[in-house]
Amino acid sequence: MSQCLRLQQASTFRQVAQLPDYLFGRYMPDVDHRTAGEVLSHPAFATVRRSYVVGTMANYEFARFPGNIQPAAYRTIAIGVLVCLWSASDPVDRTTWPTVARFKQLASAFSLAGTRQIDDFIGRLVRTGDIVLDRVATDGRVRLLRPTDKLLTWDRQTLKSYYDVLQALYPEPGYGPAVACDLTFQRAHRKGALVVFPAIGKFLHWNVDLLPFHQMYQGCHILMVLTDLALADPGKPIRERDLTHLRDSFGVSRSHIRNILQAAETADLLVQSKQDRQGFTPTPRGLTAVDIFIANTLACHDLTDRLALTEMEQDAGLL
Repeated sequence: MSQCLRLQQASTFRQVAQLPDYLFGRYMPDVDHRTAGEVLSHPAFATVRRSYVVGTMANYEFARFPGNIQPAAYRTIAIGVLVCLWSASDPVDRTTWPTVARFKQLASAFSLAGTRQIDDFIGRLVRTGDIVLDRVATDGRVRLLRPTDKLLTWDRQTLKSYYDVLQALYPEPGYGPAVACDLTFQRAHRKGALVVFPAIGKFLHWNVDLLPFHQMYQGCHILMVLTDLALADPGKPIRERDLTHLRDSFGVSRSHIRNILQAAETADLLVQSKQDRQGFTPTPRGLTAVDIFIANTLACHDLTDRLALTEMEQDAGLL
C-alpha cells in the first residue's frame, strides 16, 4: 500500500475504525460536554482541522505571543494559569489571591518545566508589560500577579480562535460569547477553567507520541503545520524548504526545524518519501497523534464554555 493511500485512510480513521473508549470519557463526569471522541467522529472534523491549524497557530507566532518569545507548552500553560488565578481571585479571601507562590505551584504541576524556567518567564512578562506584580498594602512581602489589558486581549483572541472552530462544528446553540470576545465570558471562563487543569495535564501526558514535542519551542505547532500541508496535497511530500516561512513567524532557526523533523521521524510520526528522500510525509501514527491532540483541545474548550455559561448564570441570579 502506498504511503499516500495510507495517509488518506488515516485521515478518515475515525470513520472506519473504532475509536478507543477513553476518548469518549468526560473530563468532568457530572458535566454534559462534548468528548474528544465525539469531536473526532464529527463528519466535518477533517474540514475544520485546517481552520484549527491556521486560526490557532496565528496567536502563537513570535511577534504575537506574550513576552515576544517562542511559545512552548509550559509558557502557554503558565499564561492560562495566571489569567485563571486572577479571574478567580477574591480581594477579601487571601486563599484565592494570585500570589507568585500559588502560581508556580499550579504551573509546575503539569511537569513540563522547572521552577527556574517559570521564574524566568514571569520576569520576561513583567519586562514586556504583559503582567504586573502588585504589592499587597497589608503585607509588603506578598506580590500578586495581575495580567495587563495587553495580555488579556491576547487571551480573548486566542480563546476566540478555538471557539471559531467549535462554532463551525456545532453551530447550534453555538459559542456566541466566546466568539464575540465578551469580557464577562472571559472572566467566567478563566475562573471555571481552574478545575479543568488536572484533565488538561492528563490528556497532554496520555498522548505520549506528542509529549516530547511539547517541550520543544513550537514543536507541536511545527508538526501540525506540516500535517496540514501534507493533507492539503496528499501526493506531495513536504520538504524542509516548505517550512521556511515558519522561521520568521515562529521565531525558530532552520536547525531547530530540522531537529524537530528528525525527532518526529525517529518517533515514527514522519517518514521520508521514497520518491523524494528530502521530503517527509506524516505516518498514520503521526496523524493520529495530532488529531487526538486537536480533538482533546476542542473538547476541553467545549467543557470550559459550559462551565463559563453556568458561572455567568449564577452571577446573574438565574440559577
